[in-house]
Amino acid sequence: MRPETDKVAVLLRLPQGALQSRAMSPSHGAPFRGFRDDEESQFFCAAGRTPEETWNLSVDRFADILETLEALANAGPIELSPTLLCSWHREIFGELFPNDAGRLRGFRDSQPQHVYFGVHNRGYRGVTPRELPRRLNKICAEFNTAAAEIRASSGSDTYSAVHAATRLYAKVLRAHPFVDGNLRGTTIALNAGLVTLGLDIVAFKDLARHDELLGIAFVGKHDPYRPLAEHIAELVGDTRSA
Repeated sequence: MRPETDKVAVLLRLPQGALQSRAMSPSHGAPFRGFRDDEESQFFCAAGRTPEETWNLSVDRFADILETLEALANAGPIELSPTLLCSWHREIFGELFPNDAGRLRGFRDSQPQHVYFGVHNRGYRGVTPRELPRRLNKICAEFNTAAAEIRASSGSDTYSAVHAATRLYAKVLRAHPFVDGNLRGTTIALNAGLVTLGLDIVAFKDLARHDELLGIAFVGKHDPYRPLAEHIAELVGDTRSA
């Protein structure tokens, strides 16, 4: 797989230039460096830019947003919502693709905007546009409830927090809310989930392994999110020991 809430207000109040591209972007964007979208992708090439410039600018914006997550969490628990997901997607892609950035798939010229994608040699279709808002609201509400329970429990361990963030991540990716750029946008959501539960930002070092575990999360049985959650827990541990 190629690579309005109070929190939106906090994001918009960050110091001027906090989301601007930098010549030396933070290491958070490292897993996405060196790629570009496939030619059939709707986000393959922005007007006036090469495909490489298009990809790299989106990764710069992605990395910049990750740097804001600690400030969001410090302002209070991050409540996930479709509005917040859209705001992150808009920050990443708004300069490149203003007509589609930050907009959930819907209907264009009376036709539903279906999206098809592949994970670990298997094809999927995203949730239908008519069902998409309800599904995203349910996914976000499920995470927010789980996160509140984890924060209120003195006995919660790191894995419980990682598992909640992993479910959020896999479910949003399976819904595929945007016409393109879903992996980058949803990776922000994963890390927001981790940060709001007191954990560190993670970066997937092996995208092939990531896709394999994500495929299990999509079709597996008996807690299908566990293999991916365990992998993410390892990455959290690596970050803390670095």
